This record gives sequence, C-alpha cells and structure tokens, in this order.
Amino acid sequence: MSRAVRPFGLPRAARLRQANEIQSVFQAGRREERRAFVLLWVPTRGPGRAGFAVSRQIRGSVSRNRARRRLREAYRALGSGRARSVDAMFIARAWALKAPLDELRADMARALAVTAGSAAT
Repeated sequence: MSRAVRPFGLPRAARLRQANEIQSVFQAGRREERRAFVLLWVPTRGPGRAGFAVSRQIRGSVSRNRARRRLREAYRALGSGRARSVDAMFIARAWALKAPLDELRADMARALAVTAGSAAT
C-alpha cells in the first residue's frame, strides 16, 4: 500500500503517534469534557496534532474501534476547524457510538474553539 494520504485520512503530521507525545498530553493536558468525549490538550508550537483513545469501559473491541473511527471521522471532517497550535487527545465516551456525526462534529468544533481561546491567553 502506498504511503500517500488516503482521500479520507489524516496526514501523519496531523496525528499524535509517539507514546511519549501521547503520555505528555495525558499528564500535563488541560481537560474539556463533552457528552461524547473528553478532550485533553496542551499548547504547542507549530501545527496542531490529534490522537484518539477509547476506555475499556466501552465493552468489546468492535465497539471501541467504532467509537474511535467515529471520533476520527468527525475530526477529519472539521477541515480548517481542526486543532491549531495544540496537541489534542480525544477520549471516547459511550455516547460517541450513538451520537449523530453532525452532532459530534459540532461538539468537537466548540471544544476546539475553547482551546483556541485558552491557548492564546
């Protein structure tokens, strides 16, 4: 398979991929809670990156993977509204499995707007 970004994928530069990067967000990140997810974020220099996680409180690997994919798709669909100058981790809650995708996307946009306002101060 080609290393090029798939039409509906996130480029590698836009994702948190290293374990130490993800751990730093979990340890030092600010918290923004929503019905479908918890957003942990830290200000950073350069472009914003995002990671996606799901707690095992959501039973079954199929459900956990579905929740992760739904969050990732909602984030990808934000386009220019994605995280800027923050490293963000989205942790899925059970509502992420049931929420309409438009609602997830709107909730993500509102949560990321809060980070943009706080990161500037």
